[in-house]
Amino acid sequence: NVIYISESKSSGSKNALIKRIQQVLASEESWSLTYVPRETNRVADALTKMALSTVDSLRIFEVPPIRIKEIL
Repeated sequence: NVIYISESKSSGSKNALIKRIQQVLASEESWSLTYVPRETNRVADALTKMALSTVDSLRIFEVPPIRIKEIL
């Protein structure tokens, strides 16, 4: 998807997020994508899901949440 968005030259109406992604990609000299299977990066996946399930903008944990402790 990122490659498609970065190479897209369509001048039609675009979603603001797609326009912003194109701006970021254009401003970088080079970039690369690396696929990391979810199973390999379970802690990051769990933290991402936790972040998406709350409206808080920032959460600081003194100790890891139970869900993360279970993974570790």
